[in-house]
Amino acid sequence: MIAEHDAPPLATGKDLTDGEAPDEVRVGRKGKTLSLHWPDGNVSTFAAPFLRDNSQSARSKKQRLSGLAVPAAPDLTITAVRPIGSYAVNIVFSDGYDRGIFPWVYLRELAGEAAVRPQGRALGPEDFLKGN
Repeated sequence: MIAEHDAPPLATGKDLTDGEAPDEVRVGRKGKTLSLHWPDGNVSTFAAPFLRDNSQSARSKKQRLSGLAVPAAPDLTITAVRPIGSYAVNIVFSDGYDRGIFPWVYLRELAGEAAVRPQGRALGPEDFLKGN
C-alpha cells in the first residue's frame, strides 16, 4: 500500500539563473575592484579581496566553515573576468585562485551586504546555502 503524502513539497533553492545581468561589468584600475552597472541604475563596486573572501566554491566554503580560511591579502587583484553562460562570471585573482563562480543573483546579495559585513568574518550556516 502506498501512503498518501500530505506534507508540502520540499522547498527548492533559489534559481541562480533568474538574476538579471548587469548592463556593464568593469574591472577597476589595476584590478583592485569590480564594478557592476545594473539595469535599475544602481552600481555595485566590490574590492577584489572581498570577492575572494566570499567565493562560493565548495573548497572555499569548506575552509570557512572549518575555520581554516585565511583572509585574502589586501593587495589582491582581479586578473580576469570570464562569462559563465548568461547568469554568472568566473573571477580570476592574482593569487591564482580561479574556482569561484559568481552568479548575478549572488553578486546582488553581496552588494547589499558589502557595506555592512566586514571582511574576514566567521561564516555561519546560512552562508553555506547561499549561491547553491
